[in-house]
Amino acid sequence: MTQPLSPITPAVPLTHQSLPFPPLHGRAGFSGFPSPAQDYEQRTLDLNVRLIKNPTHTFYLTATGDSMEGWGIFDRDLLVVDRSLSPRLGHILVAMFDDELLIKRYALYRGTPHLCSAHPHYPPLPLEDSDCQVWGVVRAVIHEYLR
Repeated sequence: MTQPLSPITPAVPLTHQSLPFPPLHGRAGFSGFPSPAQDYEQRTLDLNVRLIKNPTHTFYLTATGDSMEGWGIFDRDLLVVDRSLSPRLGHILVAMFDDELLIKRYALYRGTPHLCSAHPHYPPLPLEDSDCQVWGVVRAVIHEYLR
């Protein structure tokens, strides 16, 4: 069984408000004493700038199922999908495969291109002699811990 997705939602701004984004000190996070100048530093994070590189070619999907959990995509995660990117090996794609919308990793399996799940119960889907249309490349996954 493959992983079906919810209907497509066009990408619209996630928020009109920039969110506070504190700077990190050190390599692994906060360490040592903060700089006195840090009090005057104004940093914000705009999720549109961070996650949506091509707004007119971007849409959202909500994932369902468990076939991609091994690659960090869980049931009900929000996917940011970019239609302007050319698929490359290793990319996670949204594709219409034999009349079913699904997400899979584009990979070589036994030397030929396949759409692959991260779950062993879902076999790789060969792209040779198949009816497959790539709808976009997954740019980001938003996983909510509290639902």
